Amino acid sequence: MCKLKKALYGLKQAAQAWQHKLKETLGRAGFTACDEDPCLFVGGAGAALYLILVYVDDLLVTGRSARAAKGGLRMIIEAFKARELGASAYFLGLHIECDVAAKVLRVHQRQYVLNLLERYGMADAHPVRLPMGAGVKLQKAGKLLTEDLAKVYQELVGALLYLCTGTRPDIAYAVGRLTRYVSAPTVDHLAAARVVLSYLKGTSSL
Repeated sequence: MCKLKKALYGLKQAAQAWQHKLKETLGRAGFTACDEDPCLFVGGAGAALYLILVYVDDLLVTGRSARAAKGGLRMIIEAFKARELGASAYFLGLHIECDVAAKVLRVHQRQYVLNLLERYGMADAHPVRLPMGAGVKLQKAGKLLTEDLAKVYQELVGALLYLCTGTRPDIAYAVGRLTRYVSAPTVDHLAAARVVLSYLKGTSSL
């Protein structure tokens, strides 16, 4: 029997222990967790405002100015065994493109979409103009999918949900309709989900 005096990576309690440690450390440095999202920490004020977004042990640091961002980054490096990976280009499936000269920040999930199309055999699909055709009425009645195909449908809808809450609100209505039938999907439901993928084929860079 061994009594652990600190959390070990991979244990059930480790994530909570890390969150407590991070919140405590950032709190001492003057950061407060955002009420709407406890993984977003806000520090400084005015021109010196900077933000730290946390996903497990990946931290995204930004600020109202480059100087403010570097201040937040320096604090993290001093408090933990961390290293700077440079300007962020890819985070949690999101591509981040920053044009400093034009003061434009673009976020998209093109690679995520392309991976989805490949995974579900739709890489060569013909693009369509709408994620769900006008007048399409999905209903419970119909030929149920086999157990294996039902699982495919559920995984696909889950992947589309992540996409529409990230950067693609244009598919939110169609995906919302598809989520109603995840417990007992039919052939028609799977066909409707494939239409969404066809739409994404032609709009992957939005």
